[in-house]
Amino acid sequence: MDNFIAQGLSLLFVIGGIYSILGVIFLRVWLHQKQAKLPVDRKKFTRVAAQTLNDQVNDKVFNVVGYIGLATLIITMPFALKGITEMLASGQLNYFFIVVIIVGLIYTARKSWFESDQLIKLKLGRDAELAVASELIELQSHGYQIFHDIQADGFNIDHLVIGPNGVFAIETKGRHKRVKDDTNYKVRFENNLLAFPSWSENKPIEQAKIQANWVYKWLSEATGFQTKITPILCFPGWFIELKQRPPFPIVSHRQLAKTILSMRQNQIDGAMQKAICYQAVQRSLNISKV
Repeated sequence: MDNFIAQGLSLLFVIGGIYSILGVIFLRVWLHQKQAKLPVDRKKFTRVAAQTLNDQVNDKVFNVVGYIGLATLIITMPFALKGITEMLASGQLNYFFIVVIIVGLIYTARKSWFESDQLIKLKLGRDAELAVASELIELQSHGYQIFHDIQADGFNIDHLVIGPNGVFAIETKGRHKRVKDDTNYKVRFENNLLAFPSWSENKPIEQAKIQANWVYKWLSEATGFQTKITPILCFPGWFIELKQRPPFPIVSHRQLAKTILSMRQNQIDGAMQKAICYQAVQRSLNISKV
């Protein structure tokens, strides 16, 4: 085989292998964007401490990882091109290497697809919790204490709100809005089910109850006070339509502050609030072993 052609095929082989994996990732993202969209707009969130620095850190991490990958490619590409060129020029293909490369690319493509899917779900969950946290800031002016991401036994409490009218354990659920549903982005609660436009579910309701029970047990043991824990289930960006009375509040993130302020069933005094807040602070520490 002509040496020039062999070199061209070698370059095409190396570049094609790299871009095939990138193509899988972009395909997964493109398909998702055609089918669904985020329920909330991050540009409308209240800014949090160090947000600008956090965005800059994320950008720099991406750049550093990219440059490491580029350096690896620069070092290995000449040797890879030389080896592939010599193999093509000799006309004697090493089928073992070819099989290894093909299997490796298939494995990497499969893992890239899976990890991209997980990244999409994690991004949805993160933005949903940020939307809720942004709305809860309003409660601070009314004397409430807000805690986020309380670590429990194998799970976490997304948000814990402590105020004069009780303790609220908020479970946040991010759900993509499917494009095929057009503008019908409504969740109906009826027959003890959460009916979305294209599917129904009830696990979030049970999950919110279980987590509220865990908070009750934890705080009762830690403080000696027994106070009712009110679960709240929140679907940011969705309109909630109640066809039957729910066992506890099921709301959109825009309704959270108003809903909590309106609840009067469980009044707690200052001493109890202080004790509960102290335990919540301890649980909120990264080094907590409670």
